[in-house]
Amino acid sequence: MTSTLGGTRQVFTITQVNRYVKQMLEADALLAGLFIEGEISNFNAHSSGHMYFTMKDPSAALSSVMFASYADGLAFSPKNGQKVIAYGRLSLYEKSGQYQLYVEYMEPAGIGGLQLAFQQLVEKLQADGLFDEARKRPIPAYPSCVAVITSPTGAAVQDIIRVIRERNPAIRLVIAPALVQGQDAGSDLARAIKEVNAWGKADVIILGRGGGSVEDLWAFNEEITAKAVAASKIPVISAVGHETDITITDFVADRRAPTPTAAAQMVAYDHAHAVAYVQGEISALHTAVKDDIINRHAEGKALMTQLSRQATLRIAQERQSLTHSTALLEKVSPYAAFKRGFALVHDAAGQAVTSAMQETGTRLNLHFADGKVAVEVVGK
Repeated sequence: MTSTLGGTRQVFTITQVNRYVKQMLEADALLAGLFIEGEISNFNAHSSGHMYFTMKDPSAALSSVMFASYADGLAFSPKNGQKVIAYGRLSLYEKSGQYQLYVEYMEPAGIGGLQLAFQQLVEKLQADGLFDEARKRPIPAYPSCVAVITSPTGAAVQDIIRVIRERNPAIRLVIAPALVQGQDAGSDLARAIKEVNAWGKADVIILGRGGGSVEDLWAFNEEITAKAVAASKIPVISAVGHETDITITDFVADRRAPTPTAAAQMVAYDHAHAVAYVQGEISALHTAVKDDIINRHAEGKALMTQLSRQATLRIAQERQSLTHSTALLEKVSPYAAFKRGFALVHDAAGQAVTSAMQETGTRLNLHFADGKVAVEVVGK
C-alpha cells in the first residue's frame, strides 16, 4: 500500500493484471467456445507444426493460433486471403498482453473443408505426375493370386470372395485386413499396401470398401494412401464405394472399378468359359493337324508317284546307255577277236610276245577266249 492524495491505493504488477484478465476471459462461458468467421492474413506455418495467423474482417482483426495437435487434423491447407470459420476459445497471451483466439477446429467458409482438401490434393498429385496414364500398368488377364486390402468384416470383402469363388475357384485369394474408416485409416491402408508388396506373391491388389458418406470414404482421399498406391510395384485396382463415388485413389490406381464386385469380376476370368475356350482351341488344333496330315500324305503319295516315274525313266535311259556302251566295248575288246580265232601270246615272264623271232625251245602261253595253253617253239 502507498498513500495518495485521496487516500490509499493498491499497485499491481503487469503480470498480475494480465493473469487477472486472462482468468476473466477464460471464465466467460461465451468466450470459451466461439465460432468466428473471418479472412486469414499473416499466415505462418511454424516448423513445430503450430499455425499462427490473423483473422480479420473489414473493420477488425483478431490474433489467432492453432497448435500442432489440432492443426494435424485439418483436412485442407489454410492460406492468406482464405475465408474460414474457426472454432476456439478466447484468452490472453500474457507475454505480449494480447488477447487471441486459440483455434481447435477450422473449415473454409462457403465450401466444405473436405471438398477443398480434395481439390487441393488433386491439384498437387496431378502436378507431381501421379495421375499420368503413362505410369499405369495393365491388370494381369489371368492372375493366380489376388490380394484384397479392405476391412475383413465389411460387406465388400464378402462380395469379392463370392464373385471370385464363383467365377474361378483356382485363384488364390489373400485378405490383407486394414482400417477403411476413421482417423488412422489412411496410414493403415498405406501400411497394408507396403506389406503386400513386401510379401511379393500377389499378381494384383484390390483396394476398396463399400459405400458411405464422404467422411466415411475419406481415407481413400488422403495423400499417404495415394502415394502408397502410386509406389506399389503390384498393379492396384481402386474399388471404393458405389459407381458415383470418386476418390483420389481412383485417379492414382492402375485401374478403377465402379464397385468392389466389379473389381472381382475384372480379376477373376470365368473359369468355365476359359475351359470351354481351351477345349475348343484344342479341338480346332486336332482338326487342323489331322487335315494337315491328310494333305501331306496326299502330297507325299503324289511325290512318290512322280519320283517312281522319274526313276523308271532314268533306269530305262541308263539301261539303254549301258547296252550301247557294251556293244562298243565288245567291238574293241580283244576277247571279240578271240572268238574269231585269234590268241594272245605271253612268254614265261608274262610279257606279251609281238614277234615271231623266238628261239627254239622257248615256252609260250597262248590265251584263247575260253582259256590258255602252254606251247614250246620247235622251229621257225
